[in-house]
Amino acid sequence: MPENVIKSMICTRRLFLAAATCNVIVTPLAAWASSGRFDAERELFTGGTPEISGGISLTIPPVAESGYTVPVRVLALESDTVIRQMRVFAPANPLVRVATFELGPMAQPLDLAFRIRLARSQTVTVLARTQDGRVLRADAPVDVVTGGCGFDLQVQP
Repeated sequence: MPENVIKSMICTRRLFLAAATCNVIVTPLAAWASSGRFDAERELFTGGTPEISGGISLTIPPVAESGYTVPVRVLALESDTVIRQMRVFAPANPLVRVATFELGPMAQPLDLAFRIRLARSQTVTVLARTQDGRVLRADAPVDVVTGGCGFDLQVQP
């Protein structure tokens, strides 16, 4: 190999420190950006309408062996509650909005089962807009052993 190529492959202490500093700064920013995306998506869906905890039930296993396919079930707790629109959020995923459902009269009372992908352990949130304009909210934490968004995460003891 020519000498100038070998010299360009050597990592100087200055270059190493710059790369390490970028990693320390970028990692917390990614977590902050994810949280900001969730807040923005939530505000976009609710339009400022206060969220009401309850009215819908979110069932998800407390531990998911694989984040590639996590079963979810959403159910209206009162048979006369008419859900028109529903969104599922996973704040720690690369894409925060996991699913959007537009529901018609044949989907009532709501009892919906589906599967989602999760990147890591997190709290999944469901927001549902009723026919009379209320926004119902349900949350459920899930521990993911193997991430399902294209990469595996280390399990911490």
